[in-house]
Amino acid sequence: MRTQSPRRRLGFWMASALVVGNMIGSGVFLLPSSLAEYGPISLIAWVFTSLGAVLLALVFARLARAYPRTGGPYAYARQAFGDFVGFQTAWGYWIAVWAGNAAIAVAFVGYLAHFWHALATERALAAVVGIAVIWLLTGVNAYGVRQGGAVQVVTTVVKLVPLLLIAVGGLFFIKSANFGPFNGSGEGAFSAVTAAAALTLWSFIGLESATVPAEDVENPEKTIPRATIAGTAVTALIYILGTVAVLGLVPAAALA
Repeated sequence: MRTQSPRRRLGFWMASALVVGNMIGSGVFLLPSSLAEYGPISLIAWVFTSLGAVLLALVFARLARAYPRTGGPYAYARQAFGDFVGFQTAWGYWIAVWAGNAAIAVAFVGYLAHFWHALATERALAAVVGIAVIWLLTGVNAYGVRQGGAVQVVTTVVKLVPLLLIAVGGLFFIKSANFGPFNGSGEGAFSAVTAAAALTLWSFIGLESATVPAEDVENPEKTIPRATIAGTAVTALIYILGTVAVLGLVPAAALA
């Protein structure tokens, strides 16, 4: 009699890659120029939202220990408040991810246009390329969670290496004159920080990613909390160091 092989599950590294990979996306590549108008005071916004993200990660870690079920936020809301609230949570989460994919696709095509110049002028071609990339990655994830996890590990490493080179190596080449005024927004400090925080918070969307495929994760009660907290902390560190490096390498006016 032929026995069925056990289902392969996501380990700590793949779960961590889901967290880091889903958070580090278009935000970290687009935000330095968006934050340039605020100046170094935007770093306070990074610290503020990083602490909030870590607190949210701790909440998801606790929920994952208590109820390690596939669905993440949807599963927790349904368990606590019933089917109706669970449905509303799943619907809202799906819409948020759906809208986020559009922003990521636009950012991807925009950066690809630097190498493929036709994308900058031919809108139809740019739209086709953006949609094709979305469907390619959708197909990989539909094929299997293990395959999606493997692709996530590869893409996470590919984008982490240059980011780390800039975030760490760039610190040795920064010039204080490039930072400009501490608060370049022309507004009060509180207004500047809150406005910048609204931008930086976008970059932490995805910290719940390891909780979504919970039943496909090895030892989810331990792996998911560790991956969620570790992934969020590493991402926050890269964000802050990367922003400091870029603000110090490029004059504020040119960056903006």
